[in-house]
Amino acid sequence: MGATRQGTGTRTVHFVGSFPAESTDVAMRAMLESAGPRLRTLPTGETRRYEFYIQPIIEDLVTQGVLAVKKPGTWRSSRDRTIHRAARGADLLGGCMDLGYLREAREALPILRGLRGRCESPGLALQIGMPTDFTLTFIAMGATGLRRYRRAFFDATVRDITAIRELAGDDVVVQLEATAELVLMAGAQPSHRLVDRALGLGEGIAALAAAAPEGTRFGVHLCLGSLRNKARGKLRNARPLVDLANSVVRHWPQGRILQFVHGPVAAGDIPPPTEPEFYAPFGDLALAADTDFYAGLVHDVPTEAQQSQTLQVLENALGRPVDGVACACGLGRRPRPVADELMARATVLAAGA
Repeated sequence: MGATRQGTGTRTVHFVGSFPAESTDVAMRAMLESAGPRLRTLPTGETRRYEFYIQPIIEDLVTQGVLAVKKPGTWRSSRDRTIHRAARGADLLGGCMDLGYLREAREALPILRGLRGRCESPGLALQIGMPTDFTLTFIAMGATGLRRYRRAFFDATVRDITAIRELAGDDVVVQLEATAELVLMAGAQPSHRLVDRALGLGEGIAALAAAAPEGTRFGVHLCLGSLRNKARGKLRNARPLVDLANSVVRHWPQGRILQFVHGPVAAGDIPPPTEPEFYAPFGDLALAADTDFYAGLVHDVPTEAQQSQTLQVLENALGRPVDGVACACGLGRRPRPVADELMARATVLAAGA
């Protein structure tokens, strides 16, 4: 797949983004101390939103007066979430929405640069996680809100990507997080390709990159959800994940860097399957030579030996070593001792033969 591909002993460790810590500084230090030189990007920890992912972003928009509650929910699961509408008397426009990513980057960038000066990874970049406009709209406003209001979320997201690029340049990688997209694909299997074409899922992810400044660095996190460590979707096999990743690559714009794709094979509290049939579709994964693949298989249920065997099964299907290992989603929905255990396991798996 190209000269940039790594051997088994040089796999990277990828942290999806959220981390159970009381501050950005504590979160970033913990992740860097755990994985050290195996990290290519360092997330902020998303410490103001880590436990409930998108919910705090949506609640901020209510506070800003641009959204209002349409149907209250408990948020005990993503199915029982609160559905919103545009606030009465307000036009829902991207320019009126503050999603908070720029503030997050401004706080974290000096921390990154300070840490980077004292570690073995001079090229370490800041990672800012952003749900796609499709995912944000779908979760905030339901399926009926997509057609009418998605553009506002698109514009607000692109505005923050542009501002963060201006602030940090090549010191930042924007991770686009496609939860609703992969959950819909998984639920439609085996007709998931029709869903991708009908809704433009892969094309929509790539459209965010196309609207960003040339040279912006991106990663794509395909996600099955993990609210309260329970996944919203489940894969029968890896086919929808592979097909969505390939769709993103087909639509990816020139001049924007797709640095990595992260794909989950575990799902919340469900460990990764062990059957080779589940992983067989990875033989069709068609990433560009300079795009890394991070396998989201690190989980606390299997033993380390079982995890190593599963990784070997995946790599056999892929036809090469993965470029990095990761959990299926962020660590923010786990207690700190479990998060520490998972970080240590990821480092062990990355170093394994």
